[in-house]
Amino acid sequence: MRREPDMGNGIIFKVAVGVCCALAVFALASCAPKGAAVGDTGAARPDDPAHVDSPGETQTVAIVGSADGADGLVEEALDADGYKVVLMTPGASVDAADARLQAVRDAVGRNVSLIVIGEPDMSRQPERWRDMLRLARDAGIPVVLLDPVSQPDDDELFAASFRVNDRMMDAVPVGEAVRRVIEDEPHGRDVIVTTLH
Repeated sequence: MRREPDMGNGIIFKVAVGVCCALAVFALASCAPKGAAVGDTGAARPDDPAHVDSPGETQTVAIVGSADGADGLVEEALDADGYKVVLMTPGASVDAADARLQAVRDAVGRNVSLIVIGEPDMSRQPERWRDMLRLARDAGIPVVLLDPVSQPDDDELFAASFRVNDRMMDAVPVGEAVRRVIEDEPHGRDVIVTTLH
């Protein structure tokens, strides 16, 4: 006599799979540490996960800015230090602020190791900047503000501010400062960096 399959076991299995999938989504919803910015070890607790790429992998740094001024010098210095640098320039856009915000979104989509935002003025469109920085934070990508005009009130949204000063004898080489942020080493919130080797 042929036995009919037990429908109860199939339903229980499907429910169990659904619950496991939902738990996995909640567990992976954010790669950001609690109470600290991604890459800001100085504020993180010891049990927070570090943002570290695969060993031996070339780290990609997205620079949102322009090819002139400090952005260009930082790009050249990082390139010389072996980083893969993606310069995301807003160009001669009608609305440069919108273009810069979109460039941050694009950098998150590329899953880069670090995003450097050149001379941001976050007092303009602060809510949109907060949303964009949260997007990077939730993706587990540290953000560095380069020579910021203004920065967000929420310190969890960026790992550090770099101020370029090639005349300071104790300035940290920018490649070293970037490495510390990516590898979650203590580095401080405001770092004077040099682009000289």
